This record gives sequence, C-alpha cells and structure tokens, in this order.
Amino acid sequence: MKRVIVASILSFVLLLAFGMVAYGEMAKEGSLSGTNTYAGTHKMIPLDKERLILVYENMGVRTSDTGEGPFHGVSTRNQGIMYFEKGVGRLRGYIISVDKDGDKIIAELTEENSKLGGPPTSGTGKFIGGTGKFKGIQGKYEYTRQNMRPIAEGTHQAVSKFKGTYKIVETKE
Repeated sequence: MKRVIVASILSFVLLLAFGMVAYGEMAKEGSLSGTNTYAGTHKMIPLDKERLILVYENMGVRTSDTGEGPFHGVSTRNQGIMYFEKGVGRLRGYIISVDKDGDKIIAELTEENSKLGGPPTSGTGKFIGGTGKFKGIQGKYEYTRQNMRPIAEGTHQAVSKFKGTYKIVETKE
C-alpha cells in the first residue's frame, strides 16, 4: 500500500514538473505589445543648410504589456541612420534584442516623415532573424516613439510603444 501511495505521489510530482516545462515553451506564433525604453548617443553630420545625416546607437529594455511572454524583459541594442531634408527624415535601423537565455531577435526598423526632436514618430519593424528559440522568426510590428528631452548634448532618450505579430517558421538547413 505504501508503494502505491509513494508511486502515486512521485507520478504526480513528475507530471507537474514536466507540465511546467512544457508550459514554459514559447508559442510558435502570437501577438506582441509593449514598451521599449532606451537611451543612446548620436552624431549629426551636416551636408548643407537643408540636409543632414544622423547616425545613432541606443540601448534599452523591452517589456510586454502583460508582464510576461518571450518579448518581456529583453535587452535591446539599436543602431541606425536617419537622413533629414528640410527637417523631415527617413530612418533605417537594426535592433537586436537578447532574452535572459542569450537568444537573439533581429529586426529591421523603417520610418518615413520623422521630425527631428518633434512630436511622436511612427514606424514599422520587421523580424529578419533570430537565434535559439527565436530561430526562424518572422513577423512585423508598428511602433510610436516619443522622444524625451535629452539629458546631455549628443544623447537621446525615448519611449516607444509597439504592437504586432510573430511566427516561428521551421528553417531548412
């Protein structure tokens, strides 16, 4: 009788443990929404009176609206370039996000009609690669960035809200 009770308890514990591991796996597709908060540096390169190029790099943290999920609590590093003509700019950037396990997500960012230090700016992100659990990631998102007053010359701080979808596609090797 004792063996049956011990075996039953052990089976229950193992079922619970393996169930938690299976529950912890990342969904192969889903939606994402949250906030990316970051700070960085930039350099402005004037071309003439009406045009300039801005090269930037920033680092920050991405959190999801739900406080959980594969995109919650990842560190971000974003590098890119903006071309401005008569105060209106276009952006092309690349953001690498790294989760607690070291797995990475790479996204390409695009903005049109950005204002230098102006009102909130909208753009799009497209997942172009990943490693580990993010290998084969595809998807896209939209974001709105609100620039904050810089703390020092040559720096910038911003908060960006995003919403989108993702899917992990099996890759052929």
